[in-house]
Amino acid sequence: MDFTPRFLSLALGLALALSLGCATTKPQNVRLDPPVQVARSSAGQGKTLSLQVKDTRPRKTLGIVGDLGSRYAHVSIEDDFSSTLYQNVSAGLREMGFTVQPTPAAEQRALVIEVREIEYESLKKGLSYDTQAKVAVAALGQNKGESYERLYSAGETKSAPFPPSAEENTRAVNALVSTALQDMLADDKLIATLAK
Repeated sequence: MDFTPRFLSLALGLALALSLGCATTKPQNVRLDPPVQVARSSAGQGKTLSLQVKDTRPRKTLGIVGDLGSRYAHVSIEDDFSSTLYQNVSAGLREMGFTVQPTPAAEQRALVIEVREIEYESLKKGLSYDTQAKVAVAALGQNKGESYERLYSAGETKSAPFPPSAEENTRAVNALVSTALQDMLADDKLIATLAK
């Protein structure tokens, strides 16, 4: 085989073209700040409740957006969002009549929220981009020896001719987490356990 300079330059050019063809674009970091809207009520009866929010996801990467045969980006939540979710959920609980604090209450009334799963992926399939997203949030309520645990999930699937933008990714993830948290605060059994 002739390893002339011309041959080597062609081989390097081909390798560069292939690597660029499968190159990743800048990773996207989703900022989690989901709105939590609840109807004002007196369900909490002024009871003091300790609240904790934990990120128990096994990985920070949500998924990939783009064309695996061309350009794509990894989507992640790198920031610690526990304090933001604490503020948003505690505001909702206060609207429902609870007094919320971050430390254990004397009455042993506590709610622990675990964000267990957030997935978001939009991949090119044929002429369209198929987007799948899902979240799972667990609530662990305890009050005077009684406990209540439930998993709240939300998801969506859609198809579009173009890949979603970073802003659309952020909006979609926040909307799903918001739905899961609002379903949690609308759970009559959970609220009844905490308000006893």
